[in-house]
Amino acid sequence: SDTDGATPASSPPQGSTDGDTDAPPPIVAMPTIVDYVEAPYPPEAEAQGIEATVTLAVTLTAEGVVEQVVVTEPVGQGFDEAARAAVQQMTFTPARTEEGPVGVVFEFAYAFELAPEAPEEAAPAPINLTGQVREMGTRTLLEGIAVSVEGTELTATTDAEGVFSLRGVPTGPQVVRLRSPDHVELDQQLEILDGELTEAKLWLRARTYRDNEAVGYYQREKQEVTRRTLTIEEVKRIPGTFGDPVKVIQTLPGAARSPFGTGLLIIRGANPEDSAVYVDGIRIPIVYHLTGTTSVLSPEVVKSVDYLPGGYGVEFGRSMAGTINVTTKDVIKERKLTVGIDLLDAQVWFETPIGKKGGPQHGLALGARRSYLDAFIPIFTQELGFNVLPYYWDYQLKYIAPKTDRNQFSAFFFGFQDIIRVSTPADQAQGTDVSTQGDFRTSYQSHRLVLKWEHTVNEHFSFMVSPSLGIDLNNIGLGADFKLDNTNTLLQVRAEASIRPTEAVELKPGLDLIGGPYFFDFRAPLSFDDLGDPLAERSRVGFDGKGTAWSPTPFLEANIRPLKDRSQWLLSAGLRYNYTVYFIDGEIAFGQDLPPTEIRSVDPRFGTRLRVFGSDDGPSGTIKASTGLYHQAPQPFESIGIGTSAQLLAERSWNSSLGFEHQISPAVSYDIEGFYRRMDRLVSFNDGFTGLNTQPFINQGQGYAAGVEVILRHAPVNRFFGWISYTFSRSFRRDDENADWVPFDFDQPHIFSAQGGYDLPFDIGISLQIQVVSGNPTTPLNAGIYDVDGDFYNGFRVGPSNGERLPTFVQTSFRVDKTFTFKKWQMELYLDLINAIRGVNPETTVYNYDYSEYAYVRGLPFLPNLGLEFKFHP
Repeated sequence: SDTDGATPASSPPQGSTDGDTDAPPPIVAMPTIVDYVEAPYPPEAEAQGIEATVTLAVTLTAEGVVEQVVVTEPVGQGFDEAARAAVQQMTFTPARTEEGPVGVVFEFAYAFELAPEAPEEAAPAPINLTGQVREMGTRTLLEGIAVSVEGTELTATTDAEGVFSLRGVPTGPQVVRLRSPDHVELDQQLEILDGELTEAKLWLRARTYRDNEAVGYYQREKQEVTRRTLTIEEVKRIPGTFGDPVKVIQTLPGAARSPFGTGLLIIRGANPEDSAVYVDGIRIPIVYHLTGTTSVLSPEVVKSVDYLPGGYGVEFGRSMAGTINVTTKDVIKERKLTVGIDLLDAQVWFETPIGKKGGPQHGLALGARRSYLDAFIPIFTQELGFNVLPYYWDYQLKYIAPKTDRNQFSAFFFGFQDIIRVSTPADQAQGTDVSTQGDFRTSYQSHRLVLKWEHTVNEHFSFMVSPSLGIDLNNIGLGADFKLDNTNTLLQVRAEASIRPTEAVELKPGLDLIGGPYFFDFRAPLSFDDLGDPLAERSRVGFDGKGTAWSPTPFLEANIRPLKDRSQWLLSAGLRYNYTVYFIDGEIAFGQDLPPTEIRSVDPRFGTRLRVFGSDDGPSGTIKASTGLYHQAPQPFESIGIGTSAQLLAERSWNSSLGFEHQISPAVSYDIEGFYRRMDRLVSFNDGFTGLNTQPFINQGQGYAAGVEVILRHAPVNRFFGWISYTFSRSFRRDDENADWVPFDFDQPHIFSAQGGYDLPFDIGISLQIQVVSGNPTTPLNAGIYDVDGDFYNGFRVGPSNGERLPTFVQTSFRVDKTFTFKKWQMELYLDLINAIRGVNPETTVYNYDYSEYAYVRGLPFLPNLGLEFKFHP
């Protein structure tokens, strides 16, 4: 039904008469409906299709109350009663004169009208076009792609499976348009047949195929004072890094240049042995292949890399300097095959999810790499005066169980081997002593099985347990008389828990255990009695040893965020108890039963980060500071006495830092940080060592390092990326408190590195790297003494140790790459011009037979590295 509120006709107020001489005041506001009540339509009249209008006289009081309703023009059929009952339930505003509300009688017309019958909806046109959209090269199903048909108003959007459907597409040739901000627009002509369903497989080309996930050094909730972030897009394109996310560490502040481009980690003026490397929290001996060109892990398995030059928490230990923790990927979403080949090596990588679509998905990945440097390096190293024949191989196998809300399990098996052989031409023999001649050979081999289980109990408690079993084999040989073989079998367990009693407090207890049996065999052409006497008769020495070493280390860290904005201020305090014990097999160790060597130490550490302005997800400025103790047990060979127990303590370093980070914009940021390291109880050779039953090493060395690090970075925004890093540092050592301070062997006061890249059209990229680094200290040998018995010269120095410095290291490298994209695969072609422009770049000094002349041995030569990488998505 419907109503028609006719204009009410006013009547004299109740109580008035026609004989009144005073006319009532005029009404200035008629009643209006406040609450409308709809009358039910009389059923019989509705069935017969009858419509009507009932006229009513409504008496309304000055308070707006309906006092009486009278039907003045009845129509019957049940309309009168229905209209009168509905109006009696309505409320109105009262009529008003200039003096105020007044009672009134007014006419009201209530209309009953039948609603027009809705026209029958036409049946929807059938779906006659459907399609699925994938990304070219990666075969990724694309969601949210806008689809339209030219010349019509037909539109659709692809779902999570990349599927779209359209109804009523006109028959004949039609142009289907696909639009996406991240992909190149596509106009595809399709033939639509009458009465048939057309199915289309459509492909969109991405505007860029540069990976941009945070992998180099990734952003997450920061607990360490210093953690720098790069993306895999930047990492892959830096000349000389060979696309390796770990290799790029050597371009960041605090990391000194390693000799001959090797993989030695020299962080903040520390010895290479003072920095630690972890994979998924499990310690490994080295992170780079001995050539220094690539890391021991395939870039395809790497999820993230933490580069922590200092100020890190108590979860890492047994090292006095920096730490690197490589985290491997824990999700495999698609099937992918990668094959790469360049001047240095060839590699293959395959990963795939396993399981029914929509159900639990397992992940499996495997890869291998083999170099052929031993075939190419000699071509470029003829000028060095000796032949270098290195090669390496590595492998990785990872299984990832289906992830649930509470559990995550994975198993990772990996290993590598490096072999380097150096042969000296016969015309460069120094004397006739056979002990100084012959080829040099070193081999390093390592294997690990790492299991990892993460479990979340509730929002307040979670834990992780990661056991590992591994073996390390090391061999060094020179000629026929010198060799060192070392084998370590290692059991490692890392367990960590997170306890969050409140939003502001997190407690992280944990255990870091490492240990197992070891064995070594040492042979040398010089006995202990010959030490210090260059004219002594040559004799031979050889000994071996075996035993076990264990280091169960508990730790506890508390992270407190006291402000309402939990990300604004972090206070971190931790304590680590270091315990290491060496058990020596007496039957082999010179026939004596020796008591175990125990080494204990405690590491308290503190750190803080305070955002002084800005927000966590925008421009901001953050002050950071840290201080703490870092202990490191002596190396195993140092901890084994010669016929007696070694009396050694843990080496110790007090590390402090203060810095400021400024995120200027989403693209531009800088970080400046000063550091100071004070080292003592360093293990050094005992001048009083006389052989059997004496201590070859003692804790009397000292050292310090101080410096400032700066990095200015432009993130990969608007086609450009790059960063400039500079480190000024000085590092000194002395063997005891009475000795003079001398520059550390790898002391590099100035370390400058600039690198950047730009995306050109057509998936072409160019990049550049410039490095300028102070030369290492050197101690020239400027005198020679002739050994009549051996018929050779012994070199001696005249002057202070490390009193001179090699020339400055200068290197400039270029890279250009081009990506070709097809429907189901991609090909990247790149050319790395490594050391395209370089200085003298001496790494060491060689002398003639009597040390009267010398020449520099230059570092890595110019290497034009041409490579291809294929990615298939079967």
